[in-house]
Amino acid sequence: MPILPFSHIQHNPAKDVVVLSFGEHLQAVDTKSGVILASTIALEERESNGLTAQPLTNTPNADQENKARVSVMACSKDGAYIATAADDKIMKIWDTASWNCLGTRTLVRRSNALEFNNDGSMVVTADKFGDVYNMIRDIPDVVQPVKAAENAEEADEDEGEQPILGHVSMATDLALTKDNKYIITSDRDEHIRVSQYPKGHNIETYCLGHTSFVTTIRVLPGASQKYLISGAGDGTVRVWEFMKGQEVQTFNLRDALGMPPQETDAEDDVTVHSFAICEQKNHIAVVIEKMNKVVILGWNDAAAKIELVKILELDGQTLSVDYDRSGNLWTSVLPDEGKNIVAVFDNEHNRLEELAKYVNTFGSKTVETLPDLFHTEELRKHTTDWRELKKAREEREAARLAGDPDAAPSKKRRKNKNSRKIPEPEAAAMEEEK
Repeated sequence: MPILPFSHIQHNPAKDVVVLSFGEHLQAVDTKSGVILASTIALEERESNGLTAQPLTNTPNADQENKARVSVMACSKDGAYIATAADDKIMKIWDTASWNCLGTRTLVRRSNALEFNNDGSMVVTADKFGDVYNMIRDIPDVVQPVKAAENAEEADEDEGEQPILGHVSMATDLALTKDNKYIITSDRDEHIRVSQYPKGHNIETYCLGHTSFVTTIRVLPGASQKYLISGAGDGTVRVWEFMKGQEVQTFNLRDALGMPPQETDAEDDVTVHSFAICEQKNHIAVVIEKMNKVVILGWNDAAAKIELVKILELDGQTLSVDYDRSGNLWTSVLPDEGKNIVAVFDNEHNRLEELAKYVNTFGSKTVETLPDLFHTEELRKHTTDWRELKKAREEREAARLAGDPDAAPSKKRRKNKNSRKIPEPEAAAMEEEK
């Protein structure tokens, strides 16, 4: 039976640990030894590859584990807490020392992004309806979503979700600035919004330029702290001076990968899935959905420019990547036959086979069939301008009528379901009048 790949990798900024999610479960891995420290499920007895399974620091508790696939997770700045949100709209707060679940609550809607504020007292969540909330970390377990405050006076006493802002379409990601003065959010309709935090109704500006849904945003490292990087379904990575709403660079991934320009109706979309940033070397790892490559970019803060450093070849379609505190890059893939689910690369992009060996031997779990591990399809709405599609159809039809044997036949136009169909007697009467 196949091993379920890890959907998400989240580094701990204060500890030599990465947290991996697979289905509804989590495993914490020591990034120095590669040993699994904690798990929400008992380690499976599989072929040991000469290794000995080490005891976990926690005892898996079925009452605390998630009941649905973990869709997003985030770590607090001090490394003390991990927040997870699952497909069943349940958010959990985990203690990274004991790996006990400290709190559980039901969100109003499924979360697409999570981030802790600086002191870890709040978790900010963006959901599929476009709303962004502050969640108080230490409230008791809440099994039903708490009604949001209706005015500013009630908001101070609200023990549930404090609304910050809202988009008119699905929110896809969020990022807080280092000083926590601003919150940057993205959505399905190509918008990136810069607002004050926590008073998100005060909008500073918009960063507009992507031609398809925005999938991921991150504030770039450096002394200036004024640049943002974004990725989208249009196959580009863009750099913004976000407080001015000004685009300073567009990096075309198709060009970097040596791919031809995308045709109007091409199937091979290049969609940026996520970023991982290594502050030690100012490197950005770009995950491209359903591709077995990771694009490594270098960031120059003084020049406000990103450049191609390397393209890593992986053993399957990339699912998630993140850098640990030493600058090693942990990668998870949907593996090709006979390949491993995790690979680790050092600062020079050499494989660290021994560091990944334990996780590949004892990590995750076996399943009868693999679920769908790619989830950006729901964001695909206006990936191609309708005018371009119409023009392409007209050109194909003109070529066909001109006798071009290579011209593909035009697709039949879909009949408008609201158009009125004339009954046969009326049609006959109209014909007689003519």
